[in-house]
Amino acid sequence: MKTTRQTEMVKHLSEKQLDEAINEAQKADETRLVRRLCFIKNVSLGDTDKMAARRVGASQPTGGRWLKAWNEGGVDGLRPSFAGGRPAKLSSEQFDEFFTLLEDGQPWTPQEIDDLLWDRYGVTYDRSHLARILRADGMQYAKPRPMDPRQSPDAEEDFRERLGEALTKDNGDEPLVLGFFDASWPQPFENSQRLWSYDRTVEIDKPLVAVPWKTLGFYALLGKSTLIFRKRTTKESICAALEAIREQNPVGRILLIADNDGGHHAKLTQQRADELGIEFVFLPPYSPMFNAIEPLWKTLKRKISPEIFEGKDHFKQFVTHTFLDLSKRVSFADNWIETFLPDIQKLR
Repeated sequence: MKTTRQTEMVKHLSEKQLDEAINEAQKADETRLVRRLCFIKNVSLGDTDKMAARRVGASQPTGGRWLKAWNEGGVDGLRPSFAGGRPAKLSSEQFDEFFTLLEDGQPWTPQEIDDLLWDRYGVTYDRSHLARILRADGMQYAKPRPMDPRQSPDAEEDFRERLGEALTKDNGDEPLVLGFFDASWPQPFENSQRLWSYDRTVEIDKPLVAVPWKTLGFYALLGKSTLIFRKRTTKESICAALEAIREQNPVGRILLIADNDGGHHAKLTQQRADELGIEFVFLPPYSPMFNAIEPLWKTLKRKISPEIFEGKDHFKQFVTHTFLDLSKRVSFADNWIETFLPDIQKLR
């Protein structure tokens, strides 16, 4: 399986020279350049561009642009430049202040940014031009990801420690099987895929009868994925899923990343897991974003949307084939790997 490729960094400066460049930028009060040079230093010390960007409070795409600018132009390539075309409505100092205000107060709606520009600087920008300015500085325009306020602020670190403890156990000479376990309930009438049409209202004649099965899926990073169907997600159904996972992965210790559903903690489930050599690594409460099978389920449902099924058996075959085909992609877990398991190659 492939993981996200890391862009190589051109070594324009030695570590000592890089420290001197950071000091010079600090003395010149070039705060944005200091931040970007600190990012480059983190990369030079072995961080991935995502990890290095996170240390300075930037996103991975922003880090990628900074790394590209560094490779092409060194220190000068990292200096913010707003030159070209008409004279800027804001000076360089005002732009620095503007971007600092945006970073401190994020996220923003487009109208809130318009109001900030007018109230503080007395200027307006065309929305499309403003979007180019914001993207050039590393901002992104996207839907915010909802977070459950009940989630612990230490959830990510707690899970990293829990996963680390499980991974440090001795597997002997046997391989490690590692993946994500979850249940979902896809239906033939899913409509999460947008379709192009000349009709104002898009309609597809599809039976609106729900199938009785829920799906219990295992998305494997190491090992083979599997999927079974059950009418209910009882502890007996979960045990059947564990048996299917072991059948597909007959050799090796199995680590199963899963949420805190009561059926997962049931005595019967845990007893059967022990018998099969399967260990659960439970997610922190209210942290479904740490389960990399979630985006796979969403993609599966989008694949179902435009399809018309001849019957329940046809639907079951389609879901099984599509799930197993999608599970070959490691891309659903790219962010998870970067966050929790950047050295996954060492486990193979």
